[in-house]
Amino acid sequence: KLHLSFHIVDDKPVRGTVRPGQDCERAVWRERWEPGDAYIGDRYFGEDYGLLGQLTEADCVYVLRLRQQAVITVEEELPVSEADRAAGVVRQAWARLGARTRSGRVRVVWVEAEGHKLILVTNLSPEELSAELVSLLYRKRWQVELFFRWIKCILGCRHWLAESPEGVTLQVYLALIAGLLLQL
Repeated sequence: KLHLSFHIVDDKPVRGTVRPGQDCERAVWRERWEPGDAYIGDRYFGEDYGLLGQLTEADCVYVLRLRQQAVITVEEELPVSEADRAAGVVRQAWARLGARTRSGRVRVVWVEAEGHKLILVTNLSPEELSAELVSLLYRKRWQVELFFRWIKCILGCRHWLAESPEGVTLQVYLALIAGLLLQL
């Protein structure tokens, strides 16, 4: 599998790693954490509430999506501004996640946009990152998905020809070179 970090401000992929397909994605992700970095992730990464505390301890910030059936114990409701509402935010609160083992205190933001209901979690306070920006940051996560779609559909890399990390790395480099040549 290709594990890729995406730089949102520069709008480009950075720090790619090829690992065997059977490696746990969360374990590979944990190995790649760097203090001061911010991570945006889908429901798979938001499932492990223990990771949330580990991310905070590693001096990382995050915006992750939670599953609709997540157990959320609200401790304190937070106000939602007009700018937040314009970005689709319907509610935000300080909460703890989980039924048996509880997460530390996190901020949960509920978003309804384009017919979708999202539950997002972050370790940043409203003063550090408004609910509006939490919503917008999560939407930027789709840039990673679009990059993979570009590799698969435009460059024709639907299946890896090699199974070794070295072979997949070579195929990715060749696909990117072909993409650059197509641009020229």
